Amino acid sequence: MVAGVSDGARAARSGRAARWVTVTGRCVAVAACVALAAGCHARPAAKPQSPRCQTLGQRYGLTPCPADPLPVEAVSVQNLDPKLSDAQANRIAQAYLRSRALYYLAIQANSERFFQAGVIDLPDVSPLMFDAETGHLKQARDQHGMVVLLAKSALKSIKVVPLPADLRESLDVTPLPLEDAVVVEATGPERQVIRVPGRPDEPVSTLDDGDSYRLLVGGVLVTKEGLPETYAELGQWECLDPDTHNACQLPSTGNG
Repeated sequence: MVAGVSDGARAARSGRAARWVTVTGRCVAVAACVALAAGCHARPAAKPQSPRCQTLGQRYGLTPCPADPLPVEAVSVQNLDPKLSDAQANRIAQAYLRSRALYYLAIQANSERFFQAGVIDLPDVSPLMFDAETGHLKQARDQHGMVVLLAKSALKSIKVVPLPADLRESLDVTPLPLEDAVVVEATGPERQVIRVPGRPDEPVSTLDDGDSYRLLVGGVLVTKEGLPETYAELGQWECLDPDTHNACQLPSTGNG
């Protein structure tokens, strides 16, 4: 007991203290509710990019970040080289499929940088391999527009075949393509346009619905930072050409 303080005064003071504690408790509860409500409406913090996505964006201009593993088209692979193991034939075919997927991602990202990065071609060796694409991207950029992929061709088949020595050496490049190449068949429609605000779309790459092509593609396997193994193209030949028809191993009665 404290001297000089009556029991009544002590009781009154205790009552005021009790009421303050009660009110304070309510204030804390209200503040907590407000904080929770604010948290419900606050924007979540942006998720930091992974080192892989940073590399793909900075080095290759691939944004948004491609999925990992990279999705590719589901297509059957035929190994038509009796000297090549099925495992190696599939390795070559899968590398080509990844290159094809990255090609379209680069077009959608309008990335000129990608086509100079040695992922799907070797620009120092075959500088004209994707010259048309880089030209379209530059034209679109100069006009303050962009290349838009409206439709993508569908891949029907991949065959892995021996690449004749005369075709390999005709490219006159170092390194030479692998001794095996891929024969790809694709069907339309495919449509790429340059889109500039206030102007009609300008078609720059078109394959009509129902049209198709067969190409013999020679290249090498490469692995670049942040990416899986890809197929860098060094040469392409039309399978309709009589000089390459046999190399493509098309049926002799086919019309190409």
